[in-house]
Amino acid sequence: MTVELIGAIALVVGLIGLFARPNFIVYAFFGSTLLGAAAAVILTSLGGTTIQPAHLLLGFLSVRLLADREIRFRALQAVSPGSPGFWLLVTVAYSTITAYLMPRLFQGQTLAYAVRAQGGENYLSPLGPTTSNLTQSIYFIGDCVCFLVLAGFGASEAGKKCLGQAALMCVILNLAFGFLDLVTFATNTSELMSFIRNSTYSILSDTESAGFKRIVGSFVEASSFGYWTLGYFAFATTLWLHGVGSRLTLSLGILSLLALLFSTSTTAYVGLAGYLTVQFAIVFFNFLFGQIRREMFVFMICAPFVLVLLVIAICLNDVSYAYFSELLNQFVLNKMSTSSGIERSRWNEQAIQNFVDTFGFGAGNGSVRASSFPVAVIGSLGILGAASYVMFLLSIWFRKKSVPPSGVPAVHIAARSACLAWLIAASASAGFIDLGLPFFAFAALGCLDSPAVRTQVPSAREAVSYR
Repeated sequence: MTVELIGAIALVVGLIGLFARPNFIVYAFFGSTLLGAAAAVILTSLGGTTIQPAHLLLGFLSVRLLADREIRFRALQAVSPGSPGFWLLVTVAYSTITAYLMPRLFQGQTLAYAVRAQGGENYLSPLGPTTSNLTQSIYFIGDCVCFLVLAGFGASEAGKKCLGQAALMCVILNLAFGFLDLVTFATNTSELMSFIRNSTYSILSDTESAGFKRIVGSFVEASSFGYWTLGYFAFATTLWLHGVGSRLTLSLGILSLLALLFSTSTTAYVGLAGYLTVQFAIVFFNFLFGQIRREMFVFMICAPFVLVLLVIAICLNDVSYAYFSELLNQFVLNKMSTSSGIERSRWNEQAIQNFVDTFGFGAGNGSVRASSFPVAVIGSLGILGAASYVMFLLSIWFRKKSVPPSGVPAVHIAARSACLAWLIAASASAGFIDLGLPFFAFAALGCLDSPAVRTQVPSAREAVSYR
């Protein structure tokens, strides 16, 4: 086991967070979720498996917040039957059990692509227990802990405000890391960011495409940066649509959109198209059958107009038309005909075959590598696990109506919007059932207006009788 510099920093921050106000460790944790290329600890005994700063700080976050009786009780309420936390807990419990059982029960009866590539290559091998079953299960359990702890913390008004500000901080920090990536590349000082790019995964931070630098920010590659930036763009844009900090959120939304476009990530482009379509449909539906804010009306009118204007301007200029045509063909239209696209199609085909070969039970979490979140879920968890996972995801967006979307509740809508954007993008390219800590942190924020979440903490006698 090797503790890296960024790991030592995370340990110090975590220890300080144990004695500081809860807000400190919450901000630190949210900020650490951006360090996608960083390894706090490298476990050499597990083939170079890494522990990221976010997972390290998740432990400190849990200890600090659950030390409070009120937060413990609210976290317990977050798993009440029918709530999002309940369905997530069921899914995690099922996936953990099947991660151990299925690779042994169906050992050698089907082939699966290795979850962790060896030497940069993915290959088919007979199904059997691997370290990935353990590591992927730990990641998924961490997702559940993150959701429940933050749901308990955010059940109070002060907690909601803190989570909302921490989420907005992530949008700003992501843009700052993207700017630093461009500056260090232009000045040949990329090594200055090496202490947060120390993961054992292949880090593609100096690649160029279509004549410009692909932005990677604090992540391992442009695809990861584009994927996470999509959610932050959705969060900032939705806040603007609901009139929250209009100048700031509009600026952050525009900058995030530009950063996303310059990441040249196919996943981000597909996710962006899907998200904007859904968002436009929601705004248009509210326009027809309800009331909309001025910002929503501006979005509904200006978005199609700006899109058409950009297309016309590009088509009228031969140089720009050739440039964007090449870009579109390279990253979208001809993507599936490339070696990468063909390989990803094979992953999905084999994941579906794993589902069939295991009679619908799935091969177990950590046994299957795919290139689409829904395919990864059915290939790994089978029908039962997929059903509970779907119930969790649906419960994020569909519930009984609560207070009107103004003030703090608008933050919940924005958080759900970010989760929607990430889910759309994950459906196009995600390889595993783990959607990442940011998704579950934002999901916790998005579920705080659920009627299932009680904000009144009982007396000590009531708490004992409840347990």
